[in-house]
Amino acid sequence: MGVAHPSVADWGTRLKTPVVMGFASILILALVQALGPVFRRVVLARGSTDASGYGENHAVVEALLDRAKVDGWTRASTVDQAGNSRATEKMVAKAIDDFGADLLHITNQHDAFIVPSKPIGVPVVVSVHDLYDFRPRAIDAGDVPVPLGDRFPPSAKARQLAACKEGMSRADLLLCSTVRTLEEARSMFPRTRCVLVRDSIDDEFWDPKRNPRSRGLLGESGDEGKCLLVSVGERDPRWRAQFVSEVLSIVPEEVRDDLVLFRIGSGRIDLEEVAAAFQHAEVMLYPGVSVGFRSPPLEAMASGCPVLASNLPMHDEVLPARCLLPATDSDHWVSAILEIHSDWERSGGVPRLVDDELLSLARDSFGRSAHGEDLANAYSIACEKT
Repeated sequence: MGVAHPSVADWGTRLKTPVVMGFASILILALVQALGPVFRRVVLARGSTDASGYGENHAVVEALLDRAKVDGWTRASTVDQAGNSRATEKMVAKAIDDFGADLLHITNQHDAFIVPSKPIGVPVVVSVHDLYDFRPRAIDAGDVPVPLGDRFPPSAKARQLAACKEGMSRADLLLCSTVRTLEEARSMFPRTRCVLVRDSIDDEFWDPKRNPRSRGLLGESGDEGKCLLVSVGERDPRWRAQFVSEVLSIVPEEVRDDLVLFRIGSGRIDLEEVAAAFQHAEVMLYPGVSVGFRSPPLEAMASGCPVLASNLPMHDEVLPARCLLPATDSDHWVSAILEIHSDWERSGGVPRLVDDELLSLARDSFGRSAHGEDLANAYSIACEKT
């Protein structure tokens, strides 16, 4: 069964009971009552408590609301799927009524079947990361086609996708994480308003100044006598890991002897180790595509790490031109690596400085605060009368 999880928004109701009415509780109640009219309330809903994949967005939105990063808004409660859409719809309506909520936010397009089939008195918004499962395709990465979306989903998944598509068409506003998704959503759902609300990165976690990691976390790859490069991804074709190997194989041997490549993606991923790699590498090599919830190039930027990425989706939307290279032109990649090695050698092999331009861009444009601002604007748009 689903559970409605309370937050700060319902403290006032709970504190009215004699059991908890101590002096401290009275002070908290007074604060809540004083701030109550300032904040509008959001009920969050999801179809699963799975925090992997697109499910990660739920925890992010929940934290933004709970930590007052969405100006003028707070979380009233979270509703988890109660086993079927009808039961969930009843729970959502009850939560809206119980907490006096002003808006319902479904945090994942794969949970859009939760969108109520009848009006509930408040606007409904849905986070949409991409629409590949609804319009499967392959991106031509030059040396390999990168399939996106399931062309032949099992019958149960096909039914769920159909229900989600209908749900998105019923929503009042779709929050699209990329310009490409925004344009596609407007094409698929011409009667539904759509706005751009980019996914964010945890800038505080990656920040090399506020949260530095030791190079020693990298084990043998942490040898400070080597020029450290880092790449992300292994077998999945979207990472194009084989292209990194091909490029390094044609780097002159005398330079290659100075390099050490730390590959992220084989086996269990330790994010502390990843952060250490990003914070200490001379460059992050990423010839693949960035689709889904996480963006390794943005996380590297938030670590102050120089980035060399392909000019494939969605890098052209978010990365500076100096970070982009032709996806399949190995000569360009070799030349860039040689230049990085030359700078490292000229410095005497000392650790590089933090790339403050990339760090600031990642924090200011794609950090949690920027995400909160975009959410506040989107919620206000959803509440506008049309």
